[in-house]
Amino acid sequence: MNQANPINELYSRLSAVGLSRAFVTKTALPSWWDDEVAANPSGYSQGLLLLSRHLGLDLASLQSESEPIRLRDFGTCKFKKRYDVSEDDLALARVLATRAAQLAASAVSIPAETIPVRASDIRDHILGEDACWVGLNELLNYCWSIGLPVLHLDHFPKSAKRPDGFAARVNGRPVIVLCRHAKYSSWLLFILAHELGHLALGHVPDEGTLIDQRVRQDSVDEEEQQADAFAIELLSGQANRRFIAADRWPNAVELAKLAQEIGRKSMIDPGHVVLNYAHSMGDSFYSVANAALRLLEPNADAVAKVRTKMAENLDWSRLPEDSSEFLMRVTQHGHSE
Repeated sequence: MNQANPINELYSRLSAVGLSRAFVTKTALPSWWDDEVAANPSGYSQGLLLLSRHLGLDLASLQSESEPIRLRDFGTCKFKKRYDVSEDDLALARVLATRAAQLAASAVSIPAETIPVRASDIRDHILGEDACWVGLNELLNYCWSIGLPVLHLDHFPKSAKRPDGFAARVNGRPVIVLCRHAKYSSWLLFILAHELGHLALGHVPDEGTLIDQRVRQDSVDEEEQQADAFAIELLSGQANRRFIAADRWPNAVELAKLAQEIGRKSMIDPGHVVLNYAHSMGDSFYSVANAALRLLEPNADAVAKVRTKMAENLDWSRLPEDSSEFLMRVTQHGHSE
């Protein structure tokens, strides 16, 4: 390669902000790209535009070799995070999720409907469609039906903290980006219901975002508590519903059977029953809960469900080819640096 090619210095500058050469080439630059393109000034300029567009990087800082590369200002963002995680730790995840949300919002053809502020209204609507309960597939279908795209972002730089979920409003359209790497549907189901609660309750600013670094049902943050209550009511019918073993702990087989019985009787996704039990019983019970989830969903692939719905519902003709490829890459199941 020509040593005068500026792409080499650019890769070095990108690494300084946590974007490795491998991540940039696998994620942000299109499949047709060859670094030799950048030896030509016009080709290099095109590469900078692609990086700015896809990775949320400030174009002027990319163009100037004398200043550090900056992330673009995407407006107001609320951070819901642990005390030991900084906003800087989440900065790369935030811009990637924001860009994915913006692209998805521009590729939805149906108008966005107002999200009901009462979780029970959404639950009644879904159950009225002959659903057995509000499960991941059912809630995904509902969101897409009201013009609310749901993505799963599965590709982050190694230096970036992975949040659980992300909610945005883009040109008036709500968008949810799930980020937790979860195998079982019930984990993503609760996060999706929680982020939907943030949007329904007005927690996400207009043209702004909210990033949930860790969704936990014991948060002292008022908006987190409200989103949790919304999620639990949506999934179980009661905002304060808790399942707990009265005496001894059930084993995984007993818990799976009990969850199925409760699910059929009360129209609650059995996986949610299991996780509700785990939350009530404490962290040490999660190993039993995960074993029960394995019995309930032996071929679990929750991320694939989210990605399939995205592929089916987005109007890909609304996106430039390079942006379509970028969106498919960052949501590619199991794709890592």
